[in-house]
Amino acid sequence: MMIVVTSGAKGGTGKSTVSLGLSVVLSMRGYRHTVYDYSCVYGECTGVAYYLGDWVDAINRVSRVVRIVRGAPSGDGFGDVSIVDLPPMSVAQESFVELLRRADALVLVQSYEPDSILAGEAALQAFPGNRVVRLCNRAPAGDCKYHLKLTPESPFFVVGEPSNFKSLLNVADELGFAGEGFAERVGREFNVGGFRVKLVSRWDPYGVVGIEQVKWYYVAIPLVTTIGEAIRRLWSLISPEYLGNLGLAEGSLRRLFRRRLTDS
Repeated sequence: MMIVVTSGAKGGTGKSTVSLGLSVVLSMRGYRHTVYDYSCVYGECTGVAYYLGDWVDAINRVSRVVRIVRGAPSGDGFGDVSIVDLPPMSVAQESFVELLRRADALVLVQSYEPDSILAGEAALQAFPGNRVVRLCNRAPAGDCKYHLKLTPESPFFVVGEPSNFKSLLNVADELGFAGEGFAERVGREFNVGGFRVKLVSRWDPYGVVGIEQVKWYYVAIPLVTTIGEAIRRLWSLISPEYLGNLGLAEGSLRRLFRRRLTDS
């Protein structure tokens, strides 16, 4: 089964987040699959392979359920399921239309902007099948059944957000990948730089890790190296500076809204 994750010609809607999230859910439920970062075809990876970085090789080396491929989907994928993370592509591109024709299912990721809605509708018209799941970024819009909360740049952070994770579970269910999870509950705590860090659960090849910054923030990341390395990577993803830039650190949202109200 080939699942194409796209927003048509619109970028920045969360396609890589959804592709990575589906991989997290499918692996937790024991489905062997391949994730393709199609953007690599154009010489520079900007999708899941970009966010995974050097974790790609580690996942491919140790995981028994997931393979990450930098490039176009082929007939020799790992397992029976292929998730294709597409860059912004127009229906004017023959390669895009051909991928849509080959796909068994379409996951359409949209935001509320008018150009995102138009790009999504064009992709829908080019898709000959009827297995379509719509997922909206930030808020439900149009025919979107599921949505992700406001998403920062890191898809790991988003996948770990409980309501987002629930949406991704529901998308996997609708695509036909229901089942119980095989996650091992860990609950082990560490101290990094004076902050509490917790390994919540793990499964091949991912795990949920949290860091306490006034409240607990969670990410779902690959656990394919040492726990220490995973925590160091986590620290770079949701450090105090990073959360502050996103407006998620202590008091920063209140200060931001107060400043905007004053300016208006």
